[in-house]
Amino acid sequence: MNEFKRKLDQMMGDTSEQERRIKQRVHDQLQPAKAKRPWSVMFVSAAIPVVALLLIFTIGPFNQLSSDEGPGTPYDPLDDLAEISALQKKQQLSTVEYEEFAKLPQFDEVDGLYYVDREGFSLKGSPDAFHTVIERQANLYDEIVYEAGDIVRTMTNTSSHLPTYADAYYEVIAVPGDRVVLKDGQLKINGKHLKSNIMERYEETGVKIAGGYDQLLNAREYLLLNHFPASETIQGAAITPVHKIYGKVAGVATEEGTDSIYLDYLAGQLDREYTPEQTFDLYLYDQLLGEYKLQESAKLAQSNKVEQLFLEAAYRETTAISENQVEVRYQYGRQGVAEHVFIMGMDAQAQWLLED
Repeated sequence: MNEFKRKLDQMMGDTSEQERRIKQRVHDQLQPAKAKRPWSVMFVSAAIPVVALLLIFTIGPFNQLSSDEGPGTPYDPLDDLAEISALQKKQQLSTVEYEEFAKLPQFDEVDGLYYVDREGFSLKGSPDAFHTVIERQANLYDEIVYEAGDIVRTMTNTSSHLPTYADAYYEVIAVPGDRVVLKDGQLKINGKHLKSNIMERYEETGVKIAGGYDQLLNAREYLLLNHFPASETIQGAAITPVHKIYGKVAGVATEEGTDSIYLDYLAGQLDREYTPEQTFDLYLYDQLLGEYKLQESAKLAQSNKVEQLFLEAAYRETTAISENQVEVRYQYGRQGVAEHVFIMGMDAQAQWLLED
């Protein structure tokens, strides 16, 4: 059979290719005619994505294609840290303008979550000695408790990327959830250059911002800058955890006219009757300032959470155990977070003391 077909193909020729062409011609005739696109239209259509790519490369090659850049040169804080520390030691890091605080509310009584700052100052036109009133936050670990623009006090934190200092007033620049990008002194918050009074002050006085960040602030991180920078200095932009912030400036108090257990302490006149919770706060305050005026507060020195316990005052409750004994308990309402319990007892002079 195959031999027969071979001989037939030799006589007639292979007709399969011819049959294929006939079928294709019939198929093409049955299809509706397609409109032909001019070559100019095809050229413009092809050029559009090319132009778009050129615009991307021209306008923002680094921002748009950052994933293609690869590793860069990491920021090294050591030199900046040394310069900032030297300024701090010489007390040349800040120039506090206390007159700004004259606009704040004046407290007649400071209690509860409020306390007074240790440093006193005077204001023009007043014979009184003033102190700033600092507010501890009620939901420290559960909410965003500070806003951009708040003026805060901090704890010295030399183990951080860049430190904050206890005797400098800082301003909150960014809050949890904000994306912070700081490179070569240029600061962006959520993709935009920060425009505010503090940025204008930095530019006008020739202050340089130190730090290197490209990160999203987590639920308990804030970006801080010195609110009163000295001219022509370098200032660290410090990402600071919430438990390293003493609280925000809420007003002013006077030594002459404000009722406060803290002013009593600073004046060395603890001659009133205080509640167990007030006494406990004074013990913490004593350790916080490092004054060690109160003998009983030494019992708290063994704790590495003295600063946090002071800030976390809203998380504690005082419960009477007996007529002369109370329990001070810190409850955080979170699984796995340890509670802290202290016992206060009343002595023969009706003063509350911390028991062992």
